[in-house]
Amino acid sequence: MTYAMSRRSLMGGLAMLPLASCFARADAKEPIRIGVLAPLTGGGGPYGADIVKASKLAADQINAAGGVLGGRTIELFVEDDETSATAAVKAARKLLDIDRVAAITAVWGSAPILAVKPLTLEKNVVLTALGSADEVTEGDTRGLVWRFQARASSWGEPAARAILKGGPKKIGLLHLQNPFVAAMIPAFLKTIEEGGAKVVSNVEFKPDQPSYRAEIEKVYAAEPDAVFVPAYVNQFTAIAKEIYRGGYKAKVLSLTIAAAAGIDGSSAFIKNVGKEVAEGIEHVQPISPLDRPEYKAFVKAMGAPEGTVFPFAALQYDAVNVLAVAIEKAGSADPVVFSKQIIAVTNGPGIKVATGAEALPLVREGKAIDFTGAGQDLKFDDRGELLGRPFLHQAIRDGKDVIVGTVGGGA
Repeated sequence: MTYAMSRRSLMGGLAMLPLASCFARADAKEPIRIGVLAPLTGGGGPYGADIVKASKLAADQINAAGGVLGGRTIELFVEDDETSATAAVKAARKLLDIDRVAAITAVWGSAPILAVKPLTLEKNVVLTALGSADEVTEGDTRGLVWRFQARASSWGEPAARAILKGGPKKIGLLHLQNPFVAAMIPAFLKTIEEGGAKVVSNVEFKPDQPSYRAEIEKVYAAEPDAVFVPAYVNQFTAIAKEIYRGGYKAKVLSLTIAAAAGIDGSSAFIKNVGKEVAEGIEHVQPISPLDRPEYKAFVKAMGAPEGTVFPFAALQYDAVNVLAVAIEKAGSADPVVFSKQIIAVTNGPGIKVATGAEALPLVREGKAIDFTGAGQDLKFDDRGELLGRPFLHQAIRDGKDVIVGTVGGGA
């Protein structure tokens, strides 16, 4: 497999041709190009390296199994979106206009995804996203946009159920101002009320504030029993330190993307705040069922310790595999054509398979498959939404994540 990080000099007339015609005229042995637009830096930085590694793992396995369409390999082009809309647009234009990819995958943050989406639609290129903002799949996507993650509006209920454990009656809400977080708030408020509790303070903050002290003081002035702080790791690091310095005692729940301790306390959050500040903080995240054989096999193939939690990498591995299998089933690398086969290879009925390497020979034989995936048993609706994503509830104890249980979820 070719793994390309540097810019190509392939510009000019060919790059300016409509994408569909480029795909149609591709040489029978030319590699199929897939862009991996990952958050290697910025708020999603803690996840970017694993997302890229999972992408390479899938492509390597597919290529070792003979590739697709009679031997065409999968070629990855990796770019850093910096968890920034501006950087994502710049990188996406390079992938689309210079590298001429058939799909852009792995885009993680809501703002980068929403910025890139019009560009991929304009070029008739498939976009697979790891982000949750509801707007990602809204509008006329022409079947080209697929979310390999739970949508944001489905996060609110599990978060509320997690914070209600233990019976708090007064809930504080301190939340980041962005589309991803905004979408989860209505379901969170509704579930809190249905659970017999009350939100006594509801305060929003901006992502780039120099300090969050005023907002924290406002939330805690209402004397909540528990506080939900949906944010990213950079903001929550500062907020957790301020809550600790202020001596506030209410239970704090955040998102795993912000607050996880990671394997043996290795995450950016626990390193930045220390064990004492992190002690007792709880967090929730859509998660791959850890006891599934398919997930365990993925963890082993990644070279990670058994039980490692990969919130995004497993589904990115699935995304690359699904694209390859859909291409084989369609008999075409044209995104407009092969995107129509994604539901056919994931939703069943058919022979259950968990990797592209397993699925491709069956597809070539004309057999129906049901791609179960490493991240979960994949099922999509006609909007490109992943269905039935479970959520994991964890707490930080002595610098490590401890599983509290699972809570409901799904798109």
